Amino acid sequence: MKLLESCRSLTLWAKSLALLTATLGIFTLNACSDNDLVVATSANFAPFEYIDGKEFKGIDMDIAEVIAKKLNKKLVIKDMEFDSVVTSLASGNAHIALSGLTINDTRSKVIDFSQTYFSASQMVIARANDTRFANITTKEELLKTLQSIPNLKIGVQVGTAGEFYAKGDSDWGFEGFHNAQVKSFSNGALAAIAMKNEQIDIVIIDEMPAREIVKANSGTQLIDIALTNEKYAIGIAPNDKELKDSINAILNEIRQDGTLESIINKYYAQ
Repeated sequence: MKLLESCRSLTLWAKSLALLTATLGIFTLNACSDNDLVVATSANFAPFEYIDGKEFKGIDMDIAEVIAKKLNKKLVIKDMEFDSVVTSLASGNAHIALSGLTINDTRSKVIDFSQTYFSASQMVIARANDTRFANITTKEELLKTLQSIPNLKIGVQVGTAGEFYAKGDSDWGFEGFHNAQVKSFSNGALAAIAMKNEQIDIVIIDEMPAREIVKANSGTQLIDIALTNEKYAIGIAPNDKELKDSINAILNEIRQDGTLESIINKYYAQ
């Protein structure tokens, strides 16, 4: 797996697309080698992307390494806050993004997406001693229970589908929870700690990170019911048709030869 790599001129990342010009975006990428494949990610979303020692690991990071190798490029991974990942592509600070990105219309207005490579869903994490979720077996029962809790406090990871789901967002088609206060954290692990400390009631986050969080935190439980049906894809800098076509061809290849399945199974939390 690639060690943490740096490209000096890429250290300042956009928090808002409005703060960057197209000229700056071109400069920052051109300052790196033409042989570089610059990948934007937020490495606090295990098992898709995380840092272990001095290495980036996870499903997305393994896919990034395969893509770079097949394109004969040097992989340069840029780690940032999740809500900057899409902006970094739109402003020209990265070629692609691999960061558990769910396809939706809002993101598709500013970046391109590859074919999908993973099906995901939002799930609920609760304290293990929280009996309000006992004997719930369907999505309808779970939603009814959540909607019946007065002043429900929900923790989410900022910028993720879980945040949009909890708060509600018309572009995503999410109604949200009108009985809830939603608190956003920089990552799901911090949300879980807040829940264990009874600062919030539940965490809503993607299934695989949810499983990792529960595995790492005693006193928590996963409510194993899918709230959404989402598709992950690779974000691609807008209007780069050649790169998009190449990545789609690589995804087709690794799907057919079993490489993609092998990568997912390597990290999948049973």
